[in-house]
Amino acid sequence: LFQCAVAGNIWCTGTVSNVYIAADNSVVIKGSWRNDYTRICSTDGSTGVDTVTCSLWFSIVSSSMTNDKQVILMYSDQNGQYQCNNLPTYYQIHNPSYVMLVR
Repeated sequence: LFQCAVAGNIWCTGTVSNVYIAADNSVVIKGSWRNDYTRICSTDGSTGVDTVTCSLWFSIVSSSMTNDKQVILMYSDQNGQYQCNNLPTYYQIHNPSYVMLVR
């Protein structure tokens, strides 16, 4: 488990064990860095991430699970109050800035 904090950003690296799309179009994952569920975006664009990007993030996360690969999610944390293991859960969290598939 790798965590790094620089200039108000945190990078959460690990595996995703579960992903689902809720009835409200939210894409929610369970990452090993938090061991709880967090919404990463909504396929209807209501969280500020456009619909294409959100759909692609879902694809990246699904691919990581299928191929047993890690992902990195970068979050902006200008107040310095969070680490990967204490990010807000479910709908209390803001969107990551990106989702990356790791080799």
